[in-house]
Amino acid sequence: MPIRRPAAALAGRTAGWLSRLTRRGGGTAVSGLVTSALDPTFVPDTLRQLHSTITITGTNGKTTTTAALCALARAAGQPVLTNPTGSNLERGLAAALLPHVNWIGKVRHATHLRAILELDEWAFASLAPTIRPRVAVFLNLFRDQLDRYGEVDRTAAAWQEAIDRLDPDATVVANADDPAVVAVARNHRGPVLYFGADVTGSSTTPDAWADVRRCPLCDGRLDWNRVVYAHLGSYRCLSCHFHRPKPDVRITDFQPGGLTGSSYRLITPDSDGYIQVKLPGLYNAYNLAAAVAGAQAAGIPTADAKDTLETFQPAFGRAETIQAPGTTITLLLVKNPTGANQTLDLLRSEPEPLDTLVLLNDGVADGEDVSWIWDVEFERLAPRRLLVGGRRAEDLALRLKYADVVPTVDQLLVCPGIGPALDAALASEPGSQSRRLIVLATYTAMLDLRAVCTRRGWVDPYWRAAA
Repeated sequence: MPIRRPAAALAGRTAGWLSRLTRRGGGTAVSGLVTSALDPTFVPDTLRQLHSTITITGTNGKTTTTAALCALARAAGQPVLTNPTGSNLERGLAAALLPHVNWIGKVRHATHLRAILELDEWAFASLAPTIRPRVAVFLNLFRDQLDRYGEVDRTAAAWQEAIDRLDPDATVVANADDPAVVAVARNHRGPVLYFGADVTGSSTTPDAWADVRRCPLCDGRLDWNRVVYAHLGSYRCLSCHFHRPKPDVRITDFQPGGLTGSSYRLITPDSDGYIQVKLPGLYNAYNLAAAVAGAQAAGIPTADAKDTLETFQPAFGRAETIQAPGTTITLLLVKNPTGANQTLDLLRSEPEPLDTLVLLNDGVADGEDVSWIWDVEFERLAPRRLLVGGRRAEDLALRLKYADVVPTVDQLLVCPGIGPALDAALASEPGSQSRRLIVLATYTAMLDLRAVCTRRGWVDPYWRAAA
């Protein structure tokens, strides 16, 4: 063990403590950043001490899937180490490991501890060969943060290189409905477990903004007999053998319940039953199916999966409810066209128009290029009142003007920033009876809004809420 490891761990803990003391954050990244800078092998060396490691990556749904898989493991009586705040770069993994490391750099109870870790798409590509996960879960691959990732085929190529270097006895868990994911997962030398949704699609053509339209293997034309959303569905190539594999874990009979949740039939190799969950939307059904498939691949018993999933609460900022004085806030994370359009579909299922606040930031974690908002079908939005905020509020207002969401531009209230926009949204119109506010926010905007709510005493800091 490097002599510097104890010093690196101490320095990281001190940095995290100072971050919390000065209220600059929860120390969920800076502690790991300091530790990894002083000891570059801290993360892979520490993870190798554990019973095993499961990684979860993909464009959308990482935090929710990771939390659900952790819940399944804990329900089975297995101790878990995870990064619940969504800090999913190497620094986030280091920060998650630090509380479990003693003063000489050893993990306490390591042989009984399983790591279940969310990983950024590119962090997985760089870290997977060194941390050597026993199970690697791939959720989906959509266009996101073009200024950082580029197009989806670039990320797919990076994933393929990482999968080629996984141990042959590692298990890959992949979304059968995503052609881009299947194309890389099928080349794994070891076992592959698939999950998917056998639900009735409204179309046989991918959405106009979908990221995959041609065969990832031969560039031939893909033919869909059912599209669930975006490019997810049942497909086959007209020029080669490539097609959707049969899911081992699948969703059928999906029944949406608006923002309050959904119900569906969940079929696995050893169970078949209906569940009613508190997570809204079909996209969250995919996340829970992925968690169950990941548990099965890792040998985690899923006999109590129904009870665990039905009591599972949304992760912070992902359909989270915050109670403000006189108003219930529902916070929905939107960060790319696919996720945003699914959220807008979810809102359309509500029985009446709702007051809506949309927040757009352009931080590094959001993607500094906000052109993606022009691929969001804001025309689906039908709010009672509409307000926009965030650092790029004016760009968002322009997009909403062209979407013709409100009858006149004067009815679109623009409040650059987060706190002022929230205050404006919470202010009731004369005679208004509605005390419910829907907030659609990009990642850093969501964290900024939660910080405002935390200072006002309405919610715990995200690093506590996620624990």
